[in-house]
Amino acid sequence: MTAISRERAERIAKAHACSHCQEYTYRKLSVKPASPAIEKELGAVWIAVKVCGVCDYQSEIGIEADGDIVFES
Repeated sequence: MTAISRERAERIAKAHACSHCQEYTYRKLSVKPASPAIEKELGAVWIAVKVCGVCDYQSEIGIEADGDIVFES
């Protein structure tokens, strides 16, 4: 199976509401490849770091190769 593209991972991250205030507005969003350790342990191939535009809450989500969200912290 081929992993989803970075652009698709960005769209998935934007479509996931802030876990603190449930808003969809982000001041900052960056998507980067997951480290080999995270990929092996959790199965995430992309890591998205988001800063909410409403409450300034910073969160990180892991996205699998098929587009499912593996974790949020």
